[in-house]
Amino acid sequence: MNIQTINRIMLKCGNNKFKGDTKLKIRKKDSAWQTFKLLIYSFTIALIVKVFIFSPFIVQGASMQPTLHNNDYLFVNKASFHLSTINRGEVVIIKKQNDPKYYVKRIIGLPNDTVHLTNGNLYINGKQVSENYLNDHLKNVYKKYLQFNQVKVPNQSYLVMGDNRLNSKDSRNGLGYIKQSEIVGKVEGVFFPFDRVRIIH
Repeated sequence: MNIQTINRIMLKCGNNKFKGDTKLKIRKKDSAWQTFKLLIYSFTIALIVKVFIFSPFIVQGASMQPTLHNNDYLFVNKASFHLSTINRGEVVIIKKQNDPKYYVKRIIGLPNDTVHLTNGNLYINGKQVSENYLNDHLKNVYKKYLQFNQVKVPNQSYLVMGDNRLNSKDSRNGLGYIKQSEIVGKVEGVFFPFDRVRIIH
């Protein structure tokens, strides 16, 4: 075997090694690109879910006690009212125009309903409505303060109240009637703290 033959063998081996290194680099680049695309897709899906479908909210204050407590973490369905109607008794998240705050309240009056409170008892369209989500003891003790003159809910609007009727800013005292466009979503449940995890009705 002469020197030229040895040189050709070494050159061939060098070329094969270079080709192997090139393939390895291409595979590494492909793997990095696939990982990057997966991260982008995951982030996009998570963003779509948060903005349009489900989103977490944190309760601040006592206006919905005993149903919800301060610092309860809520699971809110934003798509619910795009797929179905708003029903009396549902707990919702509200965002009024020109108000930076979010409010969590219960739907009490539907469009064109007549609503009033007498001694803590709720009447809708002339009929007393049972509210088993309220604190009966507080309602009975403070019933003389739980009065609300009859009103008729405007068309395409809703009347809302907090479950803690003695300590709630709602349609009775400043929040006013709520338009459907101001309802962010329906509260489906509490997911934290763990000892309070449950579905909200």
